[in-house]
Amino acid sequence: MAMVKDPVCGMEIDSDTAAGSSEYQGTTYYFCSEGCKHDFDTSPWKYVGSGAELKEAMSEPEPSMAPKAPSAKKWWEFWK
Repeated sequence: MAMVKDPVCGMEIDSDTAAGSSEYQGTTYYFCSEGCKHDFDTSPWKYVGSGAELKEAMSEPEPSMAPKAPSAKKWWEFWK
């Protein structure tokens, strides 16, 4: 019994009872569900190595980098 981390959802699972596994770049990854396995098989680079770090870094933009909404005019200001 070896506890491993599902690279998609982060759940700790037993590799012996995992719902599935996939090999990517010479490493075997285990999954808690077929859904996580499917997501990984579709785009493994998102969940492994620098791709996972990039995904995490982009998940929460810094406040200074957040897009700003344009100032909205009131409907009556268009007739001035």
